[in-house]
Amino acid sequence: MQTLIIYLLIGAVYYGWGKAAAHLLGISKQTSRSDITLLWLGWAFTLVILQLSHFLFPLTASIVVPVFLTGVVFSAPQIVNVLRHFSQQRFPVMRTATLVIIMLAGASWIASRSMMPPTNTDSGGYHFNAIRWINAFPIVPGLGNLHGRLAFNQAFFPYAAALNFSPIFEHGRSLANSFLLLLTIASCAQFLWPVLHRPSLLAEAHPFHYASVLYALPILVFLTLNSDGLASPTPDLASTLLQLMMFVTLVQGVAEWREGKGQQDYRATVLAILAVTAITIKLSNLAFSAVIVSLCLACSWRTSSGRMQGLLRILVSTSVVLLVWSVRGFILSGCPLYPSTIGHVSVDWAVPIAKVVEEANAVYGYARQPNTHWRDALSGWEWFGPWRSRISGNIVGVVYPLVLTGVFCIVAVISGWLSFSKKRGGLGHLEWVILSPVVIGLLFWFFTAPDPRFAHALFWCLSLSAAALFLCSIQPLLKKHWFMIVLCGVFIIANLLFIRNAVKMRYRLKEVSSSGWHSIMPAPLIQKQTSSGLVVFTPQPDGACWDSPLPCTLYFNPDLRLRIPGKLVLGFTVLDRDQYGERGHDSGTH
Repeated sequence: MQTLIIYLLIGAVYYGWGKAAAHLLGISKQTSRSDITLLWLGWAFTLVILQLSHFLFPLTASIVVPVFLTGVVFSAPQIVNVLRHFSQQRFPVMRTATLVIIMLAGASWIASRSMMPPTNTDSGGYHFNAIRWINAFPIVPGLGNLHGRLAFNQAFFPYAAALNFSPIFEHGRSLANSFLLLLTIASCAQFLWPVLHRPSLLAEAHPFHYASVLYALPILVFLTLNSDGLASPTPDLASTLLQLMMFVTLVQGVAEWREGKGQQDYRATVLAILAVTAITIKLSNLAFSAVIVSLCLACSWRTSSGRMQGLLRILVSTSVVLLVWSVRGFILSGCPLYPSTIGHVSVDWAVPIAKVVEEANAVYGYARQPNTHWRDALSGWEWFGPWRSRISGNIVGVVYPLVLTGVFCIVAVISGWLSFSKKRGGLGHLEWVILSPVVIGLLFWFFTAPDPRFAHALFWCLSLSAAALFLCSIQPLLKKHWFMIVLCGVFIIANLLFIRNAVKMRYRLKEVSSSGWHSIMPAPLIQKQTSSGLVVFTPQPDGACWDSPLPCTLYFNPDLRLRIPGKLVLGFTVLDRDQYGERGHDSGTH
């Protein structure tokens, strides 16, 4: 019950900040009082506020609570209006009661599952440590010198750290991803709400309106049952949910743009802000998000009443998000886009450029060929054969979506040609746009870090887009009842493996906590001293830091020292920076 109350409170916080952000951006008149996308906008806006606050203060309860209370105050009038509006409506008692029971049961189950012990490997390696630094100190210059992965400037960690309400609560790791999952499910439910009242809309409306959202629901069930991100503060699950949310929003936006309906300026602004926020959550979202921002700019140019005003709104808002994030990256490592060396400045706290290159190569090498030194993995294309064999075993995440994409796209082209020849409308050039962010995102993924988990939801979005294109091409050729049959058949085919997995993994429905929050596994530590006398903790061989005391690192560097002796908050540097590349340690794999 406590967790459900916290979900409602932080929902009110993000709704309030979403209203404030919409007012600040000049799009408040286009919002609906029950529009759940305001929560996404408020979440992204709050992330910027938390990152700005962390420049000067640790994210403890004394900083976070005022920010959250302000959001609740902003939301209070709207919440009262929404409750008054719903109280005046006449809903069927049984249907409403059933819906409320299902929502409470689902949220309770997700909350209980998120209380299980964290098992994500990277969370043990650096996620918990990064959050502890954020709760304990203002942003620490040169933190990447202690542990390279602590310089991965992921805005997800200030978000998770804020939910600790440190030192009052300390269970933000359970709330962070579980709340985003619930928010994604609620968003899909709102998108499909008209269909619940009028199912014939599935056959009458443009398939882009509802099909992609409907087909995404089994993916969310699959993630709920299989992801280790509910109990662990990993940005991977957050990136997957963001990609799904952005994709279905884009697909609906294309349908509305084609029909000349909807609040395109508002949708484009929110979608662009979510896209750049996804980049700050994880840099692997860069290409996918960049294409979406470009499409939002094009939409704003074509549909906004004041074209320059719409463009400037998107450019300014997204630039602010990226500027705050890149400044944080510069403070953590001397690189705005760590582990990229672009913009590297040789300030005294900067991670030596040889170490930055090594960290990036370790990530890219591991994604191509795990358990091999990155020099071997990146030396040519020898990695491709083993990689292809390994990835071909990932049926649900890679192979099946690719097969579906090929089949649906071929049939869509044939059906589109038949519709065109019979002058019945069908696929236009605009519909094919939904493929562009996914395809370009996958190309970026393949040529940088082609591990399936770094693709997040891209393969699933690819098959969803192909299915939506097929339905769009076939709709003009069929009567409504036949189209409904095809739509249901495509739903089963597109989600066959997800449905099969849900049945197979039904035992996981019982894998929840019945005794509250489980503790984080302890990390046996070894104390080591650098040449400057700095004492750091390292885990025992094959261990991880988890939520250990500070400072902790997986990779001991004897050259590490404090910039100012005795002042952890003022950051870290290394001795003999120019020679670091000659005798630096191997940072391992990511």
